[in-house]
Amino acid sequence: MAYAVEVFNVSKFYRRRSVGFVNGMKSLFFPELVPALNDVSFRVRRGEIFGLLGPNGAGKTTLLKIITGLLHPDKGRVCIFGEDVTKNFSKISGKINTVFARANLWWELTGKENLIVYGKLYGVRDLEEKVEKLLDLFGLKDKADTYTDLYSTGEIMRLSLAKAVINDPDLLVLDEPTIGLDPNITLMVREFLKDLNKNEKTTILLSTHYMEEADILCDRVAMIDGGRIIKIDSPENFKRMIKKQDIVEIRVKEFSSRLVEVLRSEEFVKSAYFLEEVGRLRVVIDDLRNLDRLIGKVKKFTEIENVLTALPTLEDVFIQFTGKNLKGGEV
Repeated sequence: MAYAVEVFNVSKFYRRRSVGFVNGMKSLFFPELVPALNDVSFRVRRGEIFGLLGPNGAGKTTLLKIITGLLHPDKGRVCIFGEDVTKNFSKISGKINTVFARANLWWELTGKENLIVYGKLYGVRDLEEKVEKLLDLFGLKDKADTYTDLYSTGEIMRLSLAKAVINDPDLLVLDEPTIGLDPNITLMVREFLKDLNKNEKTTILLSTHYMEEADILCDRVAMIDGGRIIKIDSPENFKRMIKKQDIVEIRVKEFSSRLVEVLRSEEFVKSAYFLEEVGRLRVVIDDLRNLDRLIGKVKKFTEIENVLTALPTLEDVFIQFTGKNLKGGEV
């Protein structure tokens, strides 16, 4: 099988900073090596959308920077289209492109000028025509001659994506491509990525901490936490792992962290956490016949507004594997 990306036993360490005193003067010390990535291995098939799903601080951005040659691993190696990134990056540099959370644009140039500069760096043919098509595709024609430091967050992301596909890359690497975007722009970006993968056969490697993004876009997902790959599988297979359990969402009048603690201590409760975005308790129980017991426990703390049964999500799977939610909090 042909692989777009191969990661072999990659580790990366950084030094943890601490403060001490020398002769009464405050000084910085870096006494301890801490792993940002710990023996990470996986392969991305050509033509698939592969996701790295995990909370902030899990090591996703560090890993993508190593894959794209921006950082060197302390151990292990990475190959893109069969070429070692550290040794032969020049052979594959024209076949890839990236979008990181911190946009790499020239703020003193207009949107159109940015695309022209990047197009020239990649040696793009018929550049003027290509730039006009991309500005139109991403809804930026009216901003073409505006300096990019005046762009909104959504406009910056759309321009970054336009920049990232100007060379028709075989591999597109995206770090949190929809973070901070409003819902309409998020939907547009996700639809664009699905179409790019389907129509152009572009391999896409992306990181995210949004479970729905990984679920909607990805053929396979690697769950990553604490610099380690926990498990790799398709979203469907992940959710099938906990399909036999029953999931209940309860909208309560007042949220109590003590309530969540009590629920987690119950033998019939597999996990319990609060969904802030929808104002519900999400509880995984071993058997729906224990629903009355669950409701009784909740009623001791607060009034219940409604109760729904729910389908499993990738976050439920992540919690089962790690004991954490995708925001990094302990569960």
